[in-house]
Amino acid sequence: MEKLRTTVGSLFFAGKPYRAMVQKIYREMLGVMAKSLLIILAIRVLGYRKIGNFLAELIMMLKGCSWEEAQSLYFVYIRSNIEYLMFYAFLIFFIIFMRMLILRFTRYFDEIIAGVDQLVTGDEPIVLSPELDFMEIRLTEVRRQLQAAAAAEREAEKKKNDFLLYLAHDIRTPLTSVVGYLSLLRQFPEQGVEIERKYLKIVLDKALQLQKLVEEFFDVTRLTFQQVTLDVKPVDIGCMLMQLADEAYPMAHAAGMTVRLSVQSEPMMVSADPDKLARALQNLLRNAVSYGQKGEILISAHQGENQCALSVSNRGQVPQEELDRFFERFYRGDPSRGSAPNGNSTGGAGLGLVIARDIIRLHGGSISAGCQDGWITFRVLLPVLRDSTEKPSA
Repeated sequence: MEKLRTTVGSLFFAGKPYRAMVQKIYREMLGVMAKSLLIILAIRVLGYRKIGNFLAELIMMLKGCSWEEAQSLYFVYIRSNIEYLMFYAFLIFFIIFMRMLILRFTRYFDEIIAGVDQLVTGDEPIVLSPELDFMEIRLTEVRRQLQAAAAAEREAEKKKNDFLLYLAHDIRTPLTSVVGYLSLLRQFPEQGVEIERKYLKIVLDKALQLQKLVEEFFDVTRLTFQQVTLDVKPVDIGCMLMQLADEAYPMAHAAGMTVRLSVQSEPMMVSADPDKLARALQNLLRNAVSYGQKGEILISAHQGENQCALSVSNRGQVPQEELDRFFERFYRGDPSRGSAPNGNSTGGAGLGLVIARDIIRLHGGSISAGCQDGWITFRVLLPVLRDSTEKPSA
């Protein structure tokens, strides 16, 4: 009998996560029916004659009649309707046992409520009855996701605070210099033309540095909220890289570096906003010059069937886990990155790679970083242009 009930339960509820609980309810309901039926049969068999005599005596006592009259009333109203009375008795016992069964199963709801409360208030493992293992797994997974989301939110808040702290520091430094030299010019107006020119040059340099910091911060904020409209045109990536390599030569030469370009001779066409894409690639080149070791900066590009792949590589060594975080918004790595290893002062807020990443993503591309054999390489993938009748733009 038990095997039959299990087989039937498996047939109807196979593949359901709550199958074990449903099977148990199914078995318990069959048990309730069996117990009710057995009790009625036991009363019918074991109480034969005894119950009849008891009922006849009860009628005789209530009615105040003779034994023969009581027996006659028993046979007319009870004995002749015994099947109906047995059925009603079965229903009564069935309802009583079902009530008891429902009260037993309400503990499952108590367990689930306690498990839900533990999602927020407790750190102990969530343990439910074996029949609720599917709910235990779900609740445990939800708790893990909530804890991960809370940790990510705390980390994001910490990175944002660190970012604002560094940015405030970077802005305050040139601003302090501007205020200081202007104060000197005001306090000592008779210092001579040469001194005034020197101070004014320093003030202008610091003001330009401050302007650059504010522009970088504005660009990141604007890109964050997608308040950017792309002026899309067909662009030859090879031509753009040649132009950017020429423009980067003076900066690289001053840092003791050389730029080597390797691109295929055939046009590599992508659909892009030339100005914004050039800005992203300039940021990669500037990052290579600012933070790379002396030597070559390698720029390469080639076009595949669906994507145009380009890379910017420079000498250096950075752990991969830190490289991956360079593209995170609000992430500011080692504070020493504010001063490049090659001795250059970057003058930026360290937002160039974030801006480059967001621009590349706006173009439907991707950017990644890797470090191998003493080379740091930033790789960019852009979707190729399928068809265009417009004139290519560099």
